[in-house]
Amino acid sequence: MELNNNKKIAPLKPVNIRTCWEDIKPGIVEILEQDKFPTIRPEEVYSECVNGRAFLYTSEDGFVILSLEDCKYTQDKTLLIWFGHAHKTGASLWVSHKEWFNNFAKELECNYIEARTKTDKLNSYFLQTGWELETRVFKKQVI
Repeated sequence: MELNNNKKIAPLKPVNIRTCWEDIKPGIVEILEQDKFPTIRPEEVYSECVNGRAFLYTSEDGFVILSLEDCKYTQDKTLLIWFGHAHKTGASLWVSHKEWFNNFAKELECNYIEARTKTDKLNSYFLQTGWELETRVFKKQVI
């Protein structure tokens, strides 16, 4: 598979997070700081992967951490792209691996693929490629 600019797409491969934690952790920290996730610590992401509730896939371009979610109301199954990190800014793993995500979700018998972000950078990509904005969450601290 090739991109329009003739650059080969590096395949995503499953990896045990224990074997590469020191390499992956800075990317997770960067995402957590950028998206301002004060409730999640990098070590909790590690724990989710180690305990089989999330799954790390890497390529020479970056990494993604995926998980599965079941809707308690509809029983729909969703492949959640929980974290995505490209080693180079602007080298979006979402775009270059969109067919991989779709095929993987089919293999897992998922009804949907979902991604969550607090940044607006990916809005135009998602909306132009068939994704729908489902909700926005607003939160206020009780004082």
